[in-house]
Amino acid sequence: LSETKYKAIAFPWQSQINNLSSKNEESIWNATKHAFGQWKPLMKKIKIRNVVIINGFYWVAIAGAQLTLLPLMLTDPNGLAMTATDVGKVYMGMSLVQVFGNPIVARSVDKLGKMPAIIVGCTLISGSMASLPFAHDIPCLAIVLCTWATGSTMLSTAPVAYISDVVEDENRAQAIALLRTAGDVGFLTGASAVGALADWTGNLDIAMQSSAGFLLAGTTWFGLRQYLQRRKLPQKIKKN
Repeated sequence: LSETKYKAIAFPWQSQINNLSSKNEESIWNATKHAFGQWKPLMKKIKIRNVVIINGFYWVAIAGAQLTLLPLMLTDPNGLAMTATDVGKVYMGMSLVQVFGNPIVARSVDKLGKMPAIIVGCTLISGSMASLPFAHDIPCLAIVLCTWATGSTMLSTAPVAYISDVVEDENRAQAIALLRTAGDVGFLTGASAVGALADWTGNLDIAMQSSAGFLLAGTTWFGLRQYLQRRKLPQKIKKN
């Protein structure tokens, strides 16, 4: 019966809340579409694309090697057999190298150039990763990890500085966001993939050296791209 039928009660503020939530969803979606729309033309620029890709390579290697494998290797009972406190000291030492090395590295990046600094930094890190399984005592470990931290310091400065130099002012924030997103994707990919590789092979050393090889391959590709671009530039100038 119509007299006993339940009728929903609608308060005036409910419609306002619904309108606000729908507007927020639309604004987030539009902002996301707008960001991806800005990233497409940025990725068409070869200078930006190369740096974004090598940044992804770097974070794949770092997430897999430094954040997944290194603690396991340090606490391995058949190896260094460090305690949790010792592992904390190791990471503190690497952070101290970066803290005190940042001003020096930033100055060297300005003199050396951003692109060479990226290549040198990645080479230092991949070399440290490959050498780590052979560091069976504390002095050798300290040398390897200090070298590793120095390379990481270069990679924390050079890519962002280069992107800021080559992008127009109005696109700078989006270009840096693109660079960070490539790093985040590399981070989540590297941590899971390298961890799975270590479980599959049953050997942390193989997984660590595979990470080194992966980063070295990306560095070689990046260096060749820079070399070929520099060779093409004089040819274009002569034609003009």
